[in-house]
Amino acid sequence: MDTGSSIALLLRSDTPSPDDCNLAEILDFFGVPWTALTVSEANGGNVASLAASHPQFSILTSAACLAETLQSCKVGTFPAWLAAAASVFVYGFQAADPCRALLRQITGDPEADIRGIDPRLITVSITDTFPDMCGPMSALRIQLESGAADAALVIRHGAELQSIVAASEGHLFAEFAHSGVRFFVDASLAMVDIRERAATYFDVKKRFAGAVPIVMYLKWSFRDVCWTTSEINACLTIDDPLLRPRYGFLDFGELLQLANKHTFATTLAFIPWNWHRTNRDTIAAFRQNSVKLSVCVHGCDHTRGEFSARSAELLDRKLRTARRRMQSLLNKTALDYDNVMVFPQGAFSPEAVSALKRNGFVAAVNTGVAPADVALNETTLADLWSVAITRYGGFSIYTRRYIDHGIENFAFDGLLGKPCLLVGHHDLFRDRGSELSEFVRQLARLRWKLCWRTLGDAVCRSYSIRRDGGTIIVRMFAEQLRFENMEAVTRRIRVVKPDSQIDSLKDFTVNQDVAAYEYIDGCLRLIVNIPPGKTADIRCVYHEQRNDFLVSESVSYRLKVAVRRYLSELRDNCRAYLFRFASRETGPSSPKPE
Repeated sequence: MDTGSSIALLLRSDTPSPDDCNLAEILDFFGVPWTALTVSEANGGNVASLAASHPQFSILTSAACLAETLQSCKVGTFPAWLAAAASVFVYGFQAADPCRALLRQITGDPEADIRGIDPRLITVSITDTFPDMCGPMSALRIQLESGAADAALVIRHGAELQSIVAASEGHLFAEFAHSGVRFFVDASLAMVDIRERAATYFDVKKRFAGAVPIVMYLKWSFRDVCWTTSEINACLTIDDPLLRPRYGFLDFGELLQLANKHTFATTLAFIPWNWHRTNRDTIAAFRQNSVKLSVCVHGCDHTRGEFSARSAELLDRKLRTARRRMQSLLNKTALDYDNVMVFPQGAFSPEAVSALKRNGFVAAVNTGVAPADVALNETTLADLWSVAITRYGGFSIYTRRYIDHGIENFAFDGLLGKPCLLVGHHDLFRDRGSELSEFVRQLARLRWKLCWRTLGDAVCRSYSIRRDGGTIIVRMFAEQLRFENMEAVTRRIRVVKPDSQIDSLKDFTVNQDVAAYEYIDGCLRLIVNIPPGKTADIRCVYHEQRNDFLVSESVSYRLKVAVRRYLSELRDNCRAYLFRFASRETGPSSPKPE
């Protein structure tokens, strides 16, 4: 371990509590080096050598452990090792005398108190004066659902007090300095267990306590050593429409005007079955505006649950058919496509994810975060916090959100370093895109570096980085990585790609040249030197699957697919027509587009 780097000193009980273990898992997730210090060791004076070997450290502890450690100290004084810490993060203030006494001791406020929050809706405000810590969540007001916050701290006279997250009940997260020590106090009673299985999105409106404050603190306090990102890539994906001038509420001319006005990029999740049902002018608009408009692969026939199947043979056949159809679209129109899969209805099986990998896809982007069969779900909260889910076959599934998930969830994703991937259907343009325009403006106001790109480009540029001396470690997720060197000197990067299944890997290539790599501890490792102003295009190349003769589907199946596709189009177009007709009869229901 590099003793010159920032390190976390985890002060905990002699027998680690569940919260101690949860906090350690979170530290490991962010790549923060840490060492444990028990209360007995601290009280026994065995700290001086530890502090000396790690000159830059911060302390993380529960209120109960810190109270036990400080009980022999005089009021207003702290041990030399604690005073030497860059900062101290304290959580878990139970409404009991020891924690209350500790709060008063470390704040210097004799009336400081702990207030429980009843299970009900509350509104929290995040400060706009500490952007280095709060990042894109700065200045947000969030209505939390019942149970999302469990306690608040009432501090009125603390020295140099800065509230970071506040509610009417008190401070949920605050900073203050007392007797030369910089404290960050988190009212959360417990730390979230990121090993917990998850079947749906992470929602800060439901899981604020034990999650948001610790992420803010770690990303700020250990910014030089933890996994981070240099930019947040963004894309709007619209599912299902045909490549025709209008589909339902969506008018591609109006979409392009909005994209130009608000500088966003859009990818159409295109159903391969529709490859021959295109319009020449619409295709031309996509080709002429390839920086803002693209298409990716949306299933194959788009039948219900077609990629929740578990048969490898069936899945391979579906994917080969989908790729063949997209190639036919390319041959017919010269419109290329992003080699990214969006699963129909968000449904997938673990076998489908592995099939994408061996059939040459770069990544999946999806609304569903867990397999369709609940029994197969291995997705954890850590997976949802990561840039992409890689649990299934080592292949990346990037998650996307609807606008109604709320700006706070997009902001928290940005704090974590996840890409900003929006999804909608044609009805997102019900009012000619007014809701979309307003949401894009909200995204633009957040404090982050947001880069709008088409979907394929966005996922290839979404990775995590950290420094190790003069080398930059880049954690690769998608099967393709684009790393741009904007500096005036050559940059040396070490690419690391976790992958438990590499049997079918043929080569690692850099700008199409085969490169030497290692496979150590379940990770592919590659060193790349990038000249100034250049971009490295790094790819995992897999052995091609044998292209067996495509089995023809039955006539009845093909008929059902055709009926489904035409009826879906008819349904969407009729809904839009009836809405416009009703609007003419009753007058406009919303402001006209700008």
